[in-house]
Amino acid sequence: MRWAVLAAVLAASPAQAAWKAVDLGTDVTLRAVAVVDGQRFHVSGAKGTHAVTEDGGKTWRNAVPPDGAALDFRGVVALDARTAILMSAGDGPAGQARLYRTDDAGRTWTLAFETRLPGSFLDTVAFRGARTGFVLGDPIDGHWFVLKTKDAGRNWTRLAGPPVGKGEAAFAASNSALFLGPGRDVWLVSGGLAQGRVARSRDDGKTWTVADTPIAADATSGLFGGLALDARRAVVVGGDYKDELRAGPNLALTDGRAAWTPPNEGTPRLLEGVGRLDARTLIAVGPRGTSLSTDNGQTWRQVDDQAFHAIACRRGFCVAAGAKGHVGVWAP
Repeated sequence: MRWAVLAAVLAASPAQAAWKAVDLGTDVTLRAVAVVDGQRFHVSGAKGTHAVTEDGGKTWRNAVPPDGAALDFRGVVALDARTAILMSAGDGPAGQARLYRTDDAGRTWTLAFETRLPGSFLDTVAFRGARTGFVLGDPIDGHWFVLKTKDAGRNWTRLAGPPVGKGEAAFAASNSALFLGPGRDVWLVSGGLAQGRVARSRDDGKTWTVADTPIAADATSGLFGGLALDARRAVVVGGDYKDELRAGPNLALTDGRAAWTPPNEGTPRLLEGVGRLDARTLIAVGPRGTSLSTDNGQTWRQVDDQAFHAIACRRGFCVAAGAKGHVGVWAP
């Protein structure tokens, strides 16, 4: 399937750049992005949507599993130019909680995992390198539902996820409620309680520690996603999807030793995903605009009002996706 391209202008520096639109020409809501390089990337979302481009967004190819037309693909990971994992978020007992794997860039698919456990709902899929990956699902029996693969997504094993508080939940909004750091770091973020919480494992999910953040939370608010900056530091983003302009911190940082703290400067808006453009530049996206930091998250400023839900970056190249098939490319 082919869609038209909408063009805009890119400036030379990260601080002056803007999103270049490469929209799909469809009104579906997109919730996940995966980047191979500046020419090849994936987007996925509602109504069985998974599209692949191999020319920087000039043209797109529909690449959906044959039985996936009714699924909501809120997670996608590209392990290389040909290998990808596609995750559907939905009611597990109804057959909507699935992981698919392709070795030919989405031309054919294998159903790698499915759960029909009561209460099951998959939220995020993430990989560290080409073989080790994790999936976060909604809590079951008082613990997060966590899966791990060690063979590039062919087989998945359930881990003993950390315990949750009553009402604690993840937001399957940006495929980043679980994110990975170097070494064996795994991070989970949540809402639903009084404060957004972060669970961290330093041993690939065997043991966990949990910390509160200064981002307020309830049934519609909390932490939506995050990004590991290095072996110690991380940034998390969030807000309230029912009150997207709610005042209060919507970002928090940790150096791995001290408590989570808000940045020195920021903007009170819902942010759902964050990516790294270069060694010092971070880009956070949400339905009310893009925020940029050029000092590794210490200060932020809003640079536009474009609506995106998810972002993924690789080697100085970022792609974001959101409602109404909106896709943007940001590169220096």
